Amino acid sequence: MIDEYDNFANSILSQDLELFKAITGTGGFLKDFYASVKEGAKSCVAKTFITGVSSVSLDSLTSGFNISLNVTSDECFNEYAGFTEKELKKLIPELVDVGSLGVSADEIISRMKPAYDGYCFSRLAKNTLYNSSMCLYYLNRMQKEHEFLAPEDYMDPASDHDGSKLKQLFDIAENSLVDEIVESYLSNDPFFLDKLAENINLNKATGYNREQLLSMLYYLGYLTIDRDASDSSALSLKIPNLFMSKLFAQCIADLRLKTNTVFTDTVLDISSLRDVNDDINSFAASCTEFLSGIFTSQVLTHMSEMALNLTLYTKLKSLRGIFVEMQKSLRVVGKGEKFADLVITVNKGKSNQCVYLIELKYAAKRDATEAKLDTLKKEATEQVNTYKTAMEFRDKTVKAYAMVFAGSECARWQLI
Repeated sequence: MIDEYDNFANSILSQDLELFKAITGTGGFLKDFYASVKEGAKSCVAKTFITGVSSVSLDSLTSGFNISLNVTSDECFNEYAGFTEKELKKLIPELVDVGSLGVSADEIISRMKPAYDGYCFSRLAKNTLYNSSMCLYYLNRMQKEHEFLAPEDYMDPASDHDGSKLKQLFDIAENSLVDEIVESYLSNDPFFLDKLAENINLNKATGYNREQLLSMLYYLGYLTIDRDASDSSALSLKIPNLFMSKLFAQCIADLRLKTNTVFTDTVLDISSLRDVNDDINSFAASCTEFLSGIFTSQVLTHMSEMALNLTLYTKLKSLRGIFVEMQKSLRVVGKGEKFADLVITVNKGKSNQCVYLIELKYAAKRDATEAKLDTLKKEATEQVNTYKTAMEFRDKTVKAYAMVFAGSECARWQLI
């Protein structure tokens, strides 16, 4: 048995493609090693079982080890790769003193679900899976801190918590493919392909093609199988959970926003927020100016509510003196967990500390009739009124707003 066979090779791949080709190509020690295992299968090696994250290292060996069978997507192995909800219900009381926390295992699972659940490794699978390392790390932290914690704030350090591995994948793909991934993410569209790539041989290619890139995103856990949208003719992939969605957002911000002078040089006027004013007209006007520059200069080619949220969050996060959260998890009594678009804390630790809770809505310029904008403002108002009652805002000064954009223009804003 060979465990994590691809660990060191994939680490090399992320830093030096030519060195990776050297160790897996003709005369490379990795190819020679597996060729020896293959030869041993004729005499002394009865069975070989190999585990790893992706098949790229093995595929790149070409004839060095061409006798293996990839069983990753077989239905019977789906639940080997994570925790089911049933398993978590049994595990949580063994790891966490739920009595002292005053919560049930079901309540803990309901908070973990958006952050850690959603993985599926066969379109025929009956259950989705929770990321086991994430779950164990979170439950361990909760037991140590004796507090019911927000799962999205506690990510296993061994994970790609800063999106660097995701960016390295994109570096080995054509720019047009990366653009397609970015646009699909911002549009909240699924990723369709005929089938997962069964041979990703980087000794015979300069980079990933579309099928290979999507397959690698799947193998490494950034995407997962959408059972409802897949069938025998086509496979649909989607982002599994909130954690992976935020990784994509962070990566897109690094690739498309932070490197652009329009993004870095334009100023957002947050003086009204710092002064804890109710009137945020100057802030709204500066958002319009900033977003107009972003989309006029094609920094991002697609405008959507997701793109709007990500762009404003990334810009606000670059400013000093404020603390910003996107899609913040909120516990609302009687209504479960909700997610606020933007939560901005100003003057943190001071007597005039204040939280600005903002719900964003977007309509394309061509669709932005008065009736449409009024409807969106009403929806945002209803959501914000619910969010304001969240347990996280108890005993805090909170100013809540609905902001509605028609294209890049902030066409409506209202203090709720």
